[in-house]
Amino acid sequence: MKMKLTAALAVLACASLFSTSAIAQDHTRNWDYGNVIATSAVHLEPGAMNAYINDLNGLWRVFLDQQVKDGNVVSYRIIENAFPRDGEPDLILITEHPNWAAFDLSNEYFEKLMEKLQGSLDNARNANIDRGALRRLGGQSVYQEVKFKN
Repeated sequence: MKMKLTAALAVLACASLFSTSAIAQDHTRNWDYGNVIATSAVHLEPGAMNAYINDLNGLWRVFLDQQVKDGNVVSYRIIENAFPRDGEPDLILITEHPNWAAFDLSNEYFEKLMEKLQGSLDNARNANIDRGALRRLGGQSVYQEVKFKN
């Protein structure tokens, strides 16, 4: 009985020592949110890499360049998965936005932009259908950057 009591007190003493370290941790908020980053996974059809990149170098690039000029996109890039395993995307398309407000732009903004760049919404829809022969879209994710204050 005395042995059990001694063991229980030892466990309690150890637990209290470790729990005080949690209380002593610095809980100040020394960080801020940064830009919002959206990613799209792209699974290419065999042999479609050059054709798809050439396609992106057209409308996709012009579309994002205009959004950079409008202040809705900070940057954009394409990342290639050097050694994709089964089920993993070949490419990741990344767009970086200054804040969440860039996701709240009206349909009218995008429709006007597409008409400006493609001549009509029908042309924009047809280009998207044509692109479907080159790739299959996978998942999309949105992240927010966390930056240290100092």
